[in-house]
Amino acid sequence: MLSVQTGAFKILKNRSPLPSSIVAAIHNVRVHDEINVPAMFSFTLDMVKADGAWQDVDLDVFKPGDQITIFLGLNQLHQLISGDITAIEPSFSTASSAATIRGFDRMYRLKFGTRTKTYSLLNDNEIVSDVARAARLPVTLEGQPDTINQYVIQNNVSNYAFLMERCKQLDYELLMADTTLVFRPSAEGNGAIKTLSYPRDLSAVSLNLKVPTMGQKVTAIGYDVETNAVITALAQSGTSQDKMGGSETGYEAAEDFPSSEMTLQCPGISDPAALQAVADAQFQSQLQSFIEGQASLVGDSDLVAGVNIKITGLSERFDGTYYVTSSTHDYDDSSGYKTDINVRRTGI
Repeated sequence: MLSVQTGAFKILKNRSPLPSSIVAAIHNVRVHDEINVPAMFSFTLDMVKADGAWQDVDLDVFKPGDQITIFLGLNQLHQLISGDITAIEPSFSTASSAATIRGFDRMYRLKFGTRTKTYSLLNDNEIVSDVARAARLPVTLEGQPDTINQYVIQNNVSNYAFLMERCKQLDYELLMADTTLVFRPSAEGNGAIKTLSYPRDLSAVSLNLKVPTMGQKVTAIGYDVETNAVITALAQSGTSQDKMGGSETGYEAAEDFPSSEMTLQCPGISDPAALQAVADAQFQSQLQSFIEGQASLVGDSDLVAGVNIKITGLSERFDGTYYVTSSTHDYDDSSGYKTDINVRRTGI
């Protein structure tokens, strides 16, 4: 473990510590995670010491497919990612020589190849379990979707692209917990894990409030092949959780503007419950871009994609709960450990 006053890191390869000569050469570590996207890591090794002498760095220690686990923190280290090496990038010159090791968590394995399969009379937990099994990934299913799908087709697309379609249709999320895939309802608006105040805790905050132009009322139209009849589902109200600690949702804040009503044509959906789930998900997804922004602070390994935080010190309108959609954790041996997060909010 290498540490400075403002942070520390630890890297394991195949669950074992790296050689001390490798650790001594690492000067930068980065982990980036994002909802519904494979998390990424990289670390860079200097091949030459500050005095110009060649360091004893054996790059053959690393190979594609090696499992890398990275811990970062200030007073205490926390695991941020467990993934596989997918790229090794050495660069040699008389001026300087370095090598960067890159990789992704195991959600990345869903992107390999394409697959064609029809799922009949299954709920989405059962569908995701089948896809995860095909990719040899353990899976945790946190939601309880009630809808039994008459049929769902994975039509010559990757497992990842197929699961993104299911997440979009249900307002669900894919994340990784160590090497286990997690399929869950969106956690946006759940309890905040901590409160961060500007400028005490946050060095910078940048927000963008945009009036939603779609989604205040969503009508989904399907077709029941058994009765030869059109079916509809309507979504036009959310929950108090959508206010995220504020007094109104983004839709309510836009009441002085024209209606943002929208209609979805879903001819492939014949089940009323499945159609209602689509309408509800679209109502939520259109609201999710109401307030988006970024914040920066001294390194905090608790701040990862998929958690809620409370931000204060801004204004009555902008103080409240925010959902962390992505995080970037950077360690540098000269500047220490810092964290940048992207956030969003559906109410004010």
